[in-house]
Amino acid sequence: MTPRLLLVGLDAADADLIDRWCCEGVLPNIAMLKARGTSFRMRTTAETFHVSAWPSLFTGVAPDHHGLYHAYVTRPGHQGLLRPRPDESPVPVFWKLLSDRGLRSVVMDAFLTCPVQGLHGVQIVDWGTWSWFWEPTTVPGSLGREIRQRFGPYPSEDHSKIGMTPVTDIAGFRAGLLAAVARKTDVVRWLMASEPWDLFLVIFSESHPAGHYFWHLHDPSYPTHPDDGAGALAHALRDVYVALDEAVGALVGSVDDRTTVLLVSGDGMGPNYSGSHILAPLLVRMRALATADAGPGEGAAGGAHAGRTDLLRAVRNMIPQSTRIAISQAVLSRQTQERLALRWKTAGIAWPATRAFVIENANEGYLRVNLQGREPQGRVSPGREYDDLCDELCRAARSMVNPATGRPCARSVHKIADVCRGPFRDHLPDVVITWDPDARVTTELLTDKYGLVRAPEPAWRVPPFYSGNHWPNAFAVAAGPGVPEGLALDPPSILDIAPTILEGFGIEPPAYMPGQVLDGLRIGTGSASGAPRDRQQDAR
Repeated sequence: MTPRLLLVGLDAADADLIDRWCCEGVLPNIAMLKARGTSFRMRTTAETFHVSAWPSLFTGVAPDHHGLYHAYVTRPGHQGLLRPRPDESPVPVFWKLLSDRGLRSVVMDAFLTCPVQGLHGVQIVDWGTWSWFWEPTTVPGSLGREIRQRFGPYPSEDHSKIGMTPVTDIAGFRAGLLAAVARKTDVVRWLMASEPWDLFLVIFSESHPAGHYFWHLHDPSYPTHPDDGAGALAHALRDVYVALDEAVGALVGSVDDRTTVLLVSGDGMGPNYSGSHILAPLLVRMRALATADAGPGEGAAGGAHAGRTDLLRAVRNMIPQSTRIAISQAVLSRQTQERLALRWKTAGIAWPATRAFVIENANEGYLRVNLQGREPQGRVSPGREYDDLCDELCRAARSMVNPATGRPCARSVHKIADVCRGPFRDHLPDVVITWDPDARVTTELLTDKYGLVRAPEPAWRVPPFYSGNHWPNAFAVAAGPGVPEGLALDPPSILDIAPTILEGFGIEPPAYMPGQVLDGLRIGTGSASGAPRDRQQDAR
């Protein structure tokens, strides 16, 4: 019989938290799955581009090949920021390759994907994902209508509704996430029973916002941890993980003995000590970023551009933020809201005088050079001038320390031209800074050459108001007829998952996938060779 695979993703669920709460006995179903099979940590592309983890797992290639790495992206020929378009990625998701061989898939809430034309199976896009990168779509459409009639809407708000202002109703937000886990579980169990499938893939998103907004309740050392210990909400984050554990138990209990179960998270969570909100002031101090509101001698734009920007900003700021948000959400379409938001994110930049700018990010620091021939209003010449500026940005980033702790702020600094060679290299930032949470950055950075740089607020008081942030604690748990119990694996790459799945269904992985087949994680009795292939590159 054809093997079957149930792939359950827990979005941004942290490996350390999973291990801790399994040991404490509060996640019995995940603990049982780990005891029955194999569990392991993974190296992940989220180490550099946190949003890239799921697209990298789905395609088997790194972000410089699939181009999906963040909620705001850049591309040659466009000045400023864009939203990513999953339909513009040239690399197929692995369920398309299964479909090409006649295998049937049910795919629900696969993060940062879009419907695949002509797919053999069912596709449910952005029904209950945390961030939407497509309009909610069900293929076939009649199934979407039946889901609404049977189960109602997804009962928790998505990212476009949360994060514009601080979350004040923590209890209500927690209740919505718990209800969302339960409802998605009901929908998935119904689909598992009513639809034929070889692959069933579902991503539970609820661990993602729970990590962002409940971290300060979970972590007594975090600056905004309540003095009273948070009372009944002290375990809000754990409560969501417990609900997800119950969902895992319900789904595993619904499959037969020829089904392999793969539980995966490509990213984790930790405290939010990102310094990304201080990077624009640093670029201004370096005279790399010219803005309308910079101080004298610090990259002020001046002239007509500054006057127009100041006038527009003054008019906009006359309307309270809460009122602007309420009007926008009530009157404007999602697409219009996104276009306006993107325009405002770079409205204060004087492009002809700007050498480098920040790709807005609440996690890693993404710096992009305003390059001639790539950006329409490029200032920096390719070649020597570009290389020198990237080196200057890297030196400044590596010298940053938090003056309050004396610790270096950056865990790593990457000049992307040195580590990425794929066709989407020019869509990526030129410099990426990953922050060290042990530095506990809040409002200040001290650099060797440019001195002390300040931001008015710490990261948790800047939209989207996260107290928890991404950390690359990726993991996987596999159990099934071809998976040995207790197998010890060296940490594989997230890029190994797609070729391993394909091989398990008897499909030779494409040569463009750099990962290796994990011989110890068999899906059924796949007919392709089980010998590990050499990995061509590490996950970045």
